[in-house]
Amino acid sequence: MQIKSMTNRQYIHGDYDKDGVANIDDKRPFDKKKSGRVNPEVSLSATFRYVENKRRMAKKIAKPVAKRYGMKYRIKDTYSAINKAVRLSPGVTSDFIGLRAETMKRSQAKKKWASFNKKQKVPKREQDNKYKTLAGTNNPYRAFHSNLTLGGFGAEAQFRTKKHGKLNDEMHTEYKKTGNTKKFLPRSKKLIKLGF
Repeated sequence: MQIKSMTNRQYIHGDYDKDGVANIDDKRPFDKKKSGRVNPEVSLSATFRYVENKRRMAKKIAKPVAKRYGMKYRIKDTYSAINKAVRLSPGVTSDFIGLRAETMKRSQAKKKWASFNKKQKVPKREQDNKYKTLAGTNNPYRAFHSNLTLGGFGAEAQFRTKKHGKLNDEMHTEYKKTGNTKKFLPRSKKLIKLGF
């Protein structure tokens, strides 16, 4: 493919080196031997496709309404939609800054979490004890979370035990691959019983 005739879509979603990773996600888009992704967990190519699919769905809704009332319509373009979604939140995202503390036992993590919430004046509604809120569900994740703003940025503080942290990290990887974490539930229940 000649560069001069390349479209924006080919540039973003294409695969110069034919390694199976879209150019926008490829750390080395011209090197077939190195197919690593810029971020193994997030695909900007998939994000673009997601927004483009939403645009098609929105058009199906907007077009008949506009026609019925003799109106014109427009659907926000992909770049503009992504830009607006990010800029609508002054803190960029609710977890732009991530903080984490790990302890040996759950009681220690809970104590650190409570102290942090008090010192940072985190409102109760922004505190989430995942041991309680996820109890009785098929979600094996456990930790104590606080959402707050630091210097104008959205921040999430996470307090967890080292053992449950290891499990949470394994689940996170599996979830990104398959979307399923149920197989970790027995291990999580065992850790909870042991005070982790």
